Amino acid sequence: MKDCKIRCCFVLLFGLALSSTAWAQWPSDPMLNLALADGTNDQVQPKLLPLSNGNWYLTWFNNNPNGNPPFGYDVYVQALDPGGVELGPHNGIRVADLGLSSTQDYGMDVDTAGNGLVVFLDDREGTNEQVTAAKISHGGTLLWGKLGIQLTNDDSSFHGNPKIAGTSDGNVVVGWINDSSVVLQKLDPNGNPLWGSGVVLKESNANYSLADLHASDNGSVIISWVRDTGFSSPKTLLATKLSATGKPLWGNSPLKIYDAGSLQFGEFPYFVPDGSGGAVFSWYSSSPALQCFAQHILANGSEAFPHNGSPGSNNANNVRVSPSVSYRAATGETFLFWTEEDSNQFTNGVYGQKFDSIGTQKWGSNGLAIVPLGSDQQLFVQNVQSGDGALVFWVDEAVFGSDIMNAVHLDAAGNQTCSPFPVSSLLSGKSRLTARIAASGQAAVVWEDSRSGDQNIFIQDVNPDCSLGYPALQCSDLSGARARCENGTLKVAIGLRDKSHDGDSLILQVNGVDQPMPVHGTRAELSVPGQGQNTLLLEKPAGCVSQKVVQCP
Repeated sequence: MKDCKIRCCFVLLFGLALSSTAWAQWPSDPMLNLALADGTNDQVQPKLLPLSNGNWYLTWFNNNPNGNPPFGYDVYVQALDPGGVELGPHNGIRVADLGLSSTQDYGMDVDTAGNGLVVFLDDREGTNEQVTAAKISHGGTLLWGKLGIQLTNDDSSFHGNPKIAGTSDGNVVVGWINDSSVVLQKLDPNGNPLWGSGVVLKESNANYSLADLHASDNGSVIISWVRDTGFSSPKTLLATKLSATGKPLWGNSPLKIYDAGSLQFGEFPYFVPDGSGGAVFSWYSSSPALQCFAQHILANGSEAFPHNGSPGSNNANNVRVSPSVSYRAATGETFLFWTEEDSNQFTNGVYGQKFDSIGTQKWGSNGLAIVPLGSDQQLFVQNVQSGDGALVFWVDEAVFGSDIMNAVHLDAAGNQTCSPFPVSSLLSGKSRLTARIAASGQAAVVWEDSRSGDQNIFIQDVNPDCSLGYPALQCSDLSGARARCENGTLKVAIGLRDKSHDGDSLILQVNGVDQPMPVHGTRAELSVPGQGQNTLLLEKPAGCVSQKVVQCP
């Protein structure tokens, strides 16, 4: 056997293992999208996180007719590689077989080892719903056992809205509503409690309802919650930061994020960590008006924006609801997007605002119109910080149940770097969008979709150039190549640096004939008859290496 090595622009690789035998799934056609959970039953409330290795971690509820008991909303997880290949079985891995006939919000995150974390209400033990946390390994193993770690164990207390965070010290913090208080517990990697009976946030004659929870610096966490003193009382937004040992870092009293009026009833707003020990919040009020706000709380608990936040728009003729916030750490800029409505809430649009590091509006006092007010409903606005601006998603509903999902990318000045484009153009009901972005710049959005008649879970990637599907192959994606002759067969293997093109194809011209080389994981291979002289030229991607000649006996 005779070997001939082709040196591309990069280091030659030997012995690359096939890391995936499945075809990648990211579709480039917005009519298709990638089905994550499409059984003959409802799948709801998807959540999504990018992992440090380029994979994606997802969770949802499945109203599983085959469970025990049947049709309870079971907890499912899935992982995708960067190319969109499902790393678990299609329709996901069941974490908990529940009998719940309805759902509340729940929490998901990852720990420092990349294990999946999920916390949910659990009816498997007794008559009262308890709070259970689960840890799932890369391979789908339930690391805390079949029943997980049960955080509560009582027959009468109300438990609700659990959240979970993988802390920077390798541990896990879980939070939940316990009657009128918020309780937090820290767990070590084996699930053992570290904060005794838990840290309790409470106030006499007031109700605390957990809104969000995220890990921060030095093993700490940031918590936000909604305070009220009765059904019709004003709803205010509070927050605190707890150290790795559960001690308050922002003072003994809660930090008042918004106390100038009331949050909309049922609004439990999420926030995003700023990467430096602080957090960026957004919310909308119902009084004194329907208005969207943003606030940046620094690591020491001080307000970067004016107290009660900076409004997205000063236009008193319109109202605005359902904001989504993102943060650019490099410049301290905050991006806020929302649904804009006329004062009667008959017409809808999509608007946005950028704030500098002290909360000054930078896209005009009335914000930036992305979709002007019109008769279509503009719903479920989401955004991720991308480039020096933001990538914005929303659902356009002309007729109920016949929705499309669009997106646009804006630069720092608010200019469209690509025109609004369809992400999901098949007419169907679409709701509960969640969008995230990976360190590579690849974004993904996951949502509920009724295209089959049931509520199913679909996902779509968006590349930095606003294209869907695989990003264009570049020479820099390649890591080396090798050609050899074996029994009259020419065998070529080309390595890729990561799995983001898993399922794509290279094109190698062999003796003037284009030959596709399907990518499996991080390797593309080709075997063709090759006796005699063979002229090779890589055409996709082009320009990486000059023509090579391989002589086979």
